[in-house]
Amino acid sequence: MAETINIGEIAPRLSKDILKHFLWGIHPKMDDNFECSNEKHLGEGGKPKATHPGDVVFLYQDPYLGKTVYLHTDLKSYAADSINSTRLRSAFKSLCMTIDCARGSDSWRSKYSVDESEAYEVRGLLFVHNHDNGYDKPFYEAIDKVDLQALPVAPGTQLHYLGPKDIQRLYSIANDVLRLKGEGELPQTYTFYYPDLVMSRRQGDVWAQPATVETLTSPYIIIKHAATDSQSAGYIIYYNAPASSPEEFEYFLDSLSRFQMLESGERILLRVTDPDAPNDLKSIFLTAQKKYVKAWGFDSAREEILAKIQIERITSVTSTYNPGDMGWRE
Repeated sequence: MAETINIGEIAPRLSKDILKHFLWGIHPKMDDNFECSNEKHLGEGGKPKATHPGDVVFLYQDPYLGKTVYLHTDLKSYAADSINSTRLRSAFKSLCMTIDCARGSDSWRSKYSVDESEAYEVRGLLFVHNHDNGYDKPFYEAIDKVDLQALPVAPGTQLHYLGPKDIQRLYSIANDVLRLKGEGELPQTYTFYYPDLVMSRRQGDVWAQPATVETLTSPYIIIKHAATDSQSAGYIIYYNAPASSPEEFEYFLDSLSRFQMLESGERILLRVTDPDAPNDLKSIFLTAQKKYVKAWGFDSAREEILAKIQIERITSVTSTYNPGDMGWRE
């Protein structure tokens, strides 16, 4: 029983250690249930559920939606051989019913201090950590075996998930952010960058914007920062794609141009997160720069801008949380 409790504490600790660096808030009410208000929600043995579980609720202000997003989160910590479609289907089914009730529950709003006068939405997040670090398969393969169409997803409900590889990558990025702060490359305060899009416009203050849950799994995560004592203002971009071809980087450079970042004159530091990125990463990026400049008719001004972009890979860090250590208390 003690080991089970220790394993259960890993995911909450890991989620807090990671997600605070992406500027997510966390409600202090944890590991609590709220009342089920739908008699069609059935639990074990086909009996109506009395309550729904609540591990933790994360929250942030979505810069495009202009509303607070509450992520009611189910935290799982599994051994590698326990991450299978059966367990995931059960977790998703429970989360579907939980979010269906949470979206219209006075009990839920009261428990998690939701101001009904504010614009907000409630979503579900399944957070699956692999505590023995033995899961080396693409998580989507397990997800693909889950019949998502058969899940009891209520209309308008949004569910997100972070698998072991996502969590490992975000853990490495969080550690890299800490290191850059310590080296004076990044100030203590920063913001995640959201350009105005064709169909969406950013809302609110440009500073202290969090990384949305969609951003965490996007090809690149962009941080905008002010100047430090040793570094000028600019952007740090965590590049989550494979970084395996010049064509891939050409598209990336074109995206920076569309985001009006190349013309800003500010520093751009590119941080590649894939631990399997090729050894000749910088050569591939240089080839992309040359091809992109050629496409622009050998524009010397643009060539000078591109030449200033720095590219490096981050150190991949494996979490050291384990069931034995979690028995200790501070």
